[in-house]
This record gives sequence, C-alpha cells and structure tokens, in this order.
Amino acid sequence: MFTDGQLRNPSFADYKIPGIRDMPEFLTGESVAARQESGPYGAKGVGETGTFGVSPAIANAIHDAVGVRLTELPITAEAVYRALRRAAGDPLPEER
Repeated sequence: MFTDGQLRNPSFADYKIPGIRDMPEFLTGESVAARQESGPYGAKGVGETGTFGVSPAIANAIHDAVGVRLTELPITAEAVYRALRRAAGDPLPEER
C-alpha cells in the first residue's frame, strides 16, 4: 500500500493480496513493438504468465484432498503415491 508515494506496508505480513473483487470490470491489452535480443528472431514470451498459478493450485488441491504437500514438479501420480507412502511412514525401498 502506498500513501503519498510512500510504502506503508514494507512486509508481506501486512500486504493485501488482490482478489477478484479488486480487479477492474474490464481489462484491456495493448501491443507494444519491441525486440527481445535474447529471444529467437527478437520474439518475446507472451503466454507464460497465465501458467504461473496452475502448478501451485494443483499442489494445493492435492494437499486439500489427501493431506500431502508436493513441492517439486512435475506433479505426477507417482509423486503423489510416493508422498502418501512417506506420510504413512512406509516409504518405498529406494527412498529409505
């Protein structure tokens, strides 16, 4: 939060994470012509930001459903199985 240009909540303890009701009713996008020298043919990434929240959301859903926290990608059925075994105190032999 900024008041008169001064940061008033310098820690995440007081930081309000915006929710859906904090978003404007309509969003617009603009195209800006610029080259990214490190990208192929000067291209820039455009769609990656839409995927940033997917993995944490899936991990949280698994945690809510079965009670194990997965913190590494990829999240696979095998990773869930291994986490369940570890949580039960019976890890697979190669993890002992």
